[in-house]
Amino acid sequence: MEINFIGPLGKVTGSCTWMRDHKRGWNFLVDCGMQQGEITADVWNHQEWPFDPSEIQFIVLTHAHMDHSGLIPSLYESGFNGKVYCTEETARIAEIQYSNAMPLNPELFTKANINKVKWSHFKKAPVLGNYHPVDQDLFVQFQRSGHILGAVSVSIYWGKPMSPEQRSIVFSGDIGPQPQDNEVLPIIRHTMNPGHHNYAVMESTYGSTNRSPSDKEPVIRRDHLKSLIDRTINTQGTLLMPAFALGRSQDVLFDLHAIAAENPEYHEQVDFYYDFPLGREIMDETIRFWAKTESNREKTRLLWLGKQVFDLLGLTKNDPDHLQQAVSAMNATSLYKDDCNWKALQEGNQIAHNWKPIISRKIPSREELATSNRPTVIVTGSGNGDAGRAAYWLPLLLTKSNTILATTGFSGANTVCGKLLSIRDLPIPDRRMNSNIIHWPNSKQSIAVADIMANIEKIKGYSAHGDQEDLLNWALRNAKEGYLPAGDTIFLQHGDDRNRYALRDALSSKSAELGMDLDIQIPVEESGWISLESEGSTPVDEDLKKLMAILKERPDLKQHIGN
Repeated sequence: MEINFIGPLGKVTGSCTWMRDHKRGWNFLVDCGMQQGEITADVWNHQEWPFDPSEIQFIVLTHAHMDHSGLIPSLYESGFNGKVYCTEETARIAEIQYSNAMPLNPELFTKANINKVKWSHFKKAPVLGNYHPVDQDLFVQFQRSGHILGAVSVSIYWGKPMSPEQRSIVFSGDIGPQPQDNEVLPIIRHTMNPGHHNYAVMESTYGSTNRSPSDKEPVIRRDHLKSLIDRTINTQGTLLMPAFALGRSQDVLFDLHAIAAENPEYHEQVDFYYDFPLGREIMDETIRFWAKTESNREKTRLLWLGKQVFDLLGLTKNDPDHLQQAVSAMNATSLYKDDCNWKALQEGNQIAHNWKPIISRKIPSREELATSNRPTVIVTGSGNGDAGRAAYWLPLLLTKSNTILATTGFSGANTVCGKLLSIRDLPIPDRRMNSNIIHWPNSKQSIAVADIMANIEKIKGYSAHGDQEDLLNWALRNAKEGYLPAGDTIFLQHGDDRNRYALRDALSSKSAELGMDLDIQIPVEESGWISLESEGSTPVDEDLKKLMAILKERPDLKQHIGN
């Protein structure tokens, strides 16, 4: 078996790794994602692949985010005809995203190529942690990564089971900030231990970042949000919260329901809206998955729903009746308060008893909102403010002093929200003297900084990516046998070079402290094929690399070369 890191190397988006074994006839990919926001995005997303897509047997997909899954439909159009192995949740979310992307990128997403995707889900329970055969002596194993609904780390095992010849590699996918003893995100369950492998391929998105303990404390995050709602009530203004469709907006909605349930009479004066068509479609289609459980020989466990839901509602996660109550609470976040017959929760604490749907169905127009004197909270699409419903609301609301714009995650410096955050601490008189103009991409809309009267806030604690501490905990886990590395050799990808090198240094320091001898590698494009058949990972010889480069330029020569 050998591996080729096609992407992302020194970048954050465009995950795609090629694995093959000539002797055994295996040829497959782990992830096949778009580049987003990279200067090379257009070239990458419309590239001529370094392999013949028709020769790829299958894809193993870690999760549905487009930077991991977005090029799968176009790969089918290029000749791929194999299965895509992933969780059921990942497949459903990806289908929704593909359909919504058709008008935005018709070259990559068509109804025809979306319909060609052959989603394949493992049926043998338990889905997580089990060894699923995909060929003779070739197995796939999923472990929950704590990132978003359906997201997993993927282990590949090859060789005769239980024999000294069997080897393995684990791909982290995106790792969430969800250690078992301190789940940070409101809904998703903790990250599973990846196990011990010969090799590990891990992301390094926040490899140089260590968040403060307060940034990882759910109570502090909710208290911040609660204070913003209080200010909105006092000014009879609007709290606008742009959030990403997948995971982030559902987390925000859960926290809003939790806050409203703490003091329902007080929050009756607030109008809550979820103005996000894509987010609504994802939520409506995936709400059923929170009830999923699976059993092994020892116990039944929740597949995705985290312990925070139970703790907040005063419920016990091992009680069947309490499980149903927790699922009902999750269902409430997807219902409209105007047209549902809500049945109050019977178990749990006072927050549970007060829990109910709070979202209003009829979203006001900009004109209606401009003349309203009711406190309003709007969760809307486009977490960076560049497009969608965020671009609809921002030009109107930013000019009002009783508006609060609260970002819920990372926004690049060149995005609308990134530019707004850069003036967050600028006093109003200084803003009025500022001559800069903020433009919306792909739009004629713009706003002068001098006209921005809104309060600008950043709510921390909603990031679905783990920081350096979380990445170290995944790579060097504390097991019954003592600390074990996810891989004896660890390849770092999916991050810019600053984060990759920072994580390498942190891994080296931590592993030395634990008495481990790890081989930590930072592959580059020139690394080419790396053998996974020996403890020393050595690239394929230079002659073969040169030959492969020639064949890429002259594919017509393939017919003249024997296997």
